[in-house]
Order: sequence, then structure tokens, then C-alpha cells
Amino acid sequence: MAASQDSSAQPAAPDTKIGSLRALKAVNFFIADVQNGMGPYMALFLQSSVHWGPAQIGSALAAGNIAQVLAQTPAGALIDNLRQKRALLIVGIALIMTGMLGTAFFTVRPVVMGGQALVGIAGAIFPPCLAAIALGLVQRQRFDQVQGTNQAFNAGGNMFAALALGAIGYYFSLRWMFFLVALLGAGAIISILRIKADDIDFNAARGGEADTAAEGEQCNDAPPAPAGGVWHNIKDVFACLGDLLKQPPVRVFLVAAVIFHFANAAMVPLVTQLLARGVGAKQAVLFTSGYMLASQLVFMVVAAASGKLASKLGRKPLFLFAFAALAARGVLYTVSHHPAALIAVQCMDGLGAGIFGVVGVLIIADLTKGTGRFNAAQGAIATAQGIGAFLSNSVAGYLAKTHGDNFTFYVLASIAVVGFVVFLLLMPETRDREVAAQPQVAVS
Repeated sequence: MAASQDSSAQPAAPDTKIGSLRALKAVNFFIADVQNGMGPYMALFLQSSVHWGPAQIGSALAAGNIAQVLAQTPAGALIDNLRQKRALLIVGIALIMTGMLGTAFFTVRPVVMGGQALVGIAGAIFPPCLAAIALGLVQRQRFDQVQGTNQAFNAGGNMFAALALGAIGYYFSLRWMFFLVALLGAGAIISILRIKADDIDFNAARGGEADTAAEGEQCNDAPPAPAGGVWHNIKDVFACLGDLLKQPPVRVFLVAAVIFHFANAAMVPLVTQLLARGVGAKQAVLFTSGYMLASQLVFMVVAAASGKLASKLGRKPLFLFAFAALAARGVLYTVSHHPAALIAVQCMDGLGAGIFGVVGVLIIADLTKGTGRFNAAQGAIATAQGIGAFLSNSVAGYLAKTHGDNFTFYVLASIAVVGFVVFLLLMPETRDREVAAQPQVAVS
């Protein structure tokens, strides 16, 4: 098979994959800076530099959210069937760079909304594609550790972005942030090209057994779909997702993902608005960088530890801890609205997000073992997360306007408690579904 493809009939020997694994760490670092475009700084830019009102800003950001939700399940299905996963990552980076540079030069409503839509589509590509490449490189035996390490590098990238974007926005102008995102995108592309295509096992990367499943393998040992182009592939994807959804643990995890992001997504925007009202837009840039840096530092430590603890303690205890930390965070926000207090509580965001980012992917890998639909399931879970985030921002925005910030934080904390109870009572431990033994790959 040609080296240009992202798989090989005979995977490379373990020692030859070390370079690809290191390159994957660098990709996670750079993509963290690029993935969300300007992230929370976009609203500040549109408010202070372009003088948009809240309704205009909300509609622009909603365009990105809607595009991401719509793209997530198709993106996961595409990743399952696409060998050129590195090329797909590069396409995603190109979409974000186009959206960012277009917004920097043309701050008109259609361009800004279109740019946010491109960012949303790319955001649907990156997480499942990176997880698929990691799974294809090391297979199941070392996936826990590698996923934790990659998420730690992702958090390190977010920390760097918080420092760099905050400094540029404060000392120069918010517009220069867009050019930094484009520069970091170039770094991500260089790192992607350092991953060797032949090191990625195609079947392992889609949740099948390494080197045993033929391309087009169906879930639950169903016969291969007849050759018929895109339409048959689409029907196959939804048929397999339907089979997966017949499993109670999959349905419970989908519900848990919605609840987690329902409780979590609106907290950061609420904190950002509190800071902006208290200290003004320019100082809010520094404080936003401060709480992002603090939470990502915690995320980095928690993600690295979660990959190891998930193998020893199991997935369920860690996920329950994530729900508990989220509920406590919502309550603690009400104690004080002083910037230092808000930033201190925001550190807890790294606890829940770090665990969800690692353990959530491991649970999906457990539930889809041998189906060849690991990435399609990731897309479905990501869609559930997007629905939860949409509900969170919509409900929290209304409640904050009508009942105040503290009441809204209490409601979000209560939703997290509901998620804790649902997961505790209905979700089984999935660790035992893993393959007991696979050839090990060095990850240093």
C-alpha cells in the first residue's frame, strides 16, 4: 500500500512509531491553540473592537455551535471510513485559518458568521480524528495512557494560547490574535506531516481488531454492505449507530453526555460576563487568560493522571468524580464574584473537563470494541454534547437575565447532581470490555 495512505497492510514495528507518537503530542499542543478559533476572546473582539451588540454576537457564535452539532456525527462516520486522516486534520486547520483571517479583514456579519461556521465544522473533526490516530498507532493496550498524555499536551497548548492571546490582546490589539491563531495552525500542519502514514493501523483506528477486519466491516458481525457508493455508506453508518443505541450503556452514556454539558457549558460565559461587568473589557482579557491558564493547568495534570487511573480504578468512579466536581463548582461560584475568587473556582473546570476528555473517549472505545464504528460513536456522543451545550447556554442566558447569576449557577449545579445520580444508578463499568492483551507500543 502506498505510503501516502494513512494505514498499511503491515503496521510498523513498535519502535518505529515513537516518532509518530511524539509528533501526535505536538499536534495536540498546536491544535489546542487553533481548534476553537479565538474561543472566549471572539465575543470580546466583536464587542470592543467592532462594537457589536449582544444579539449580533450571540447569532455569530450560534452559527458555529449549530454547524458543529450538525457536522459531528457525519464527521465521525467519515473518519471511520477514511484512510487519509492526516489530510482531514489539515483540511480542518485550513477551514479555521480561512475563518479567522476572513474575520480579521472583513468584520461584516456574513463573513463573521461564515467564519464561525467553519470553526464549528473543524471542531467536529479534530477530537475524533486525533483519538482515531492515537488508537491506530497504539491499539487498545496502551490507548488509556496515550489518550491521557495527548489530552495533557492539549491542555498545555491551551495554556500557551491563554498566555499568548492575552498578552497580544492587551499590549497590541485583539485583531492581532487572529494572526497568531493562523501562525499556530501552520505549526500544527508541520507536526501532522511528521506522523508517518504507515504507522496508523486503519482497522484499529476505527475500533475494529487490528489487521483482521476488512475495509467495510460492519458492526455486530453483520455482512458487508453491497458496493453502492455514498448512499450505502450513509445507511450503513446509521444502521450501525442504531445497533449501538440498542445497548442500554450506550443510551445512558449519551444521556450523561447531554447532562454534563448542560450543566457545564454556560459556566465559562457567565464567568466571563461577570468579569467584563466588574473590570471592563480590557482587563477582562487578562482575567479571561488567567482563568483559562489556571483551569488548563489543572486539566493537564488531571488528564495525564486519568489515563492511568482509568485502567486501575475503572471508568465509572472517575466519571462520577467529574460530575461531583462540576456540581461543587457551580455552588462555589455563588460565594464571591471577586475576580480572584472566580478564577480560583474556575480551576475546578479542569477537573471535570480533564476527566471527561480522557475517560469519555475510553468509555466510547469500550462500548464500540470490535464494531469498526468507534469514530461514528464519537460523533454521536459529540452531537449529544453539542445539544447539552446549546441547552445550557439558552437556559442559562434566560435565567441569568430573569433571576440573576447566582440562581443560574445553582440550577446548573443541580443539573450536575442529576447527572451524578443517573450515572451512579444506570451506567455499568465498561473497563472489562477491553481487549485483554495487545502488543505494547512504547509511548515515550
